[in-house]
Amino acid sequence: MASSTAPRSLTRQALGDETRAALIAAATEVFIEDGFRAARVQDIAARAGQRLSAINYHFKGKEGLYLAVLRHHGEAAIAATPLLAPDGSLPQRERLEFAIRAFVTRVLGAGGHSLIGALMLRELANPTNALGVLVERFGKPQSELLRGLVAEILGAGPREEMVERAMLEGDDLNERLVRHISEFSWAGLMALRAQRENPA
Repeated sequence: MASSTAPRSLTRQALGDETRAALIAAATEVFIEDGFRAARVQDIAARAGQRLSAINYHFKGKEGLYLAVLRHHGEAAIAATPLLAPDGSLPQRERLEFAIRAFVTRVLGAGGHSLIGALMLRELANPTNALGVLVERFGKPQSELLRGLVAEILGAGPREEMVERAMLEGDDLNERLVRHISEFSWAGLMALRAQRENPA
């Protein structure tokens, strides 16, 4: 009896996976185009070629679908562009460049790895309850990875004030951000000027 029902259950599972994938793909497009609040589940279902009831069945509604979309693309971005270089013995500067490249790739969606950058721009422009979930699930763990690398480069403990400044953490974020960008930009410009005036 079990052997006769197994293929049927596998087929049902495969169909369910296909339906979920189609809805996530369609919802991604609609959420990027319209944002969460303006997006209509009818449009998502139609674009996915699915019944409207499939959204409630698989995701418990629009909010659940939105979270599934964000998680899907967040996980895809992390898998495709990890912050830490696989070779931990690389020089610190190369590992920092690796992390920066990964971050820029995620934000700009370069290489077609993920659309999390476009989705996050929509979310930040008009935040929903999903923002807190994203910070807890993706933001904080990724920040901790980068914090460790920054602390190593600075030769500091991971919770020292110097590391917090480099990570743009703490109170009075706007003013700290202005000072941080100004200091780094000035140091970079002076280094370029010195290089120009004293070529090797």
